[in-house]
Amino acid sequence: MGEISVLTRFLRIYPKSGVIFEENSVGSEMYVIHSGRVKLSTKAPGREVVLATLGPGDFFGEMALVDSSPRIATAIADQDQTRLLALDQDKFLYLVSQQPAFALTIMHALCQRIRGRWALYSGLAEKTLAPSPSPEENPSSLAGDGRVGDESERNR
Repeated sequence: MGEISVLTRFLRIYPKSGVIFEENSVGSEMYVIHSGRVKLSTKAPGREVVLATLGPGDFFGEMALVDSSPRIATAIADQDQTRLLALDQDKFLYLVSQQPAFALTIMHALCQRIRGRWALYSGLAEKTLAPSPSPEENPSSLAGDGRVGDESERNR
C-alpha cells in the first residue's frame, strides 16, 4: 500500500486538451506517460505544427532538465484521463547518476530526436538548394499536401 501512495505523489492526471506545459515556459519536470496520449506541438507562422503524439511508456520534457532552457514545444493531453509520472530535476539527476540504464535511455531518445530533425532539415536544405522542376516536368508536385516528410518523421 505504501508503494501506491508514493507513486501518487508523482502522478499527474490531465483531461483531454489539458495543457501540461507551454512552449517557451521554464521547465522544472519531465514526464513519463503512464496512460493516455500527449501531443507535442510548436507554433509556426499562422499555424500549429504537431511534432509528435506520444503514448504509454514514452517520455518528454527532459531537455529542460538537462540544459535549463525554455521549453521548445507545447504539451497537451490528447486523451481524457491522461496519467503522467512527473520527475523533477532532483529525481532526474538521481536516476541518471544511480541508474545507468535510465541515463542511456534518455541519451538514446535525445540522439534519435536529433537524427530525425537533422534528416528533416537536410531534406529541406536539399529542396531549397535544388532547382525546382516546372509543373510540366513534375505534374505531381501540384497535388502535394504541403507537408514535409512522411508520417513517421512527423511523429518523432
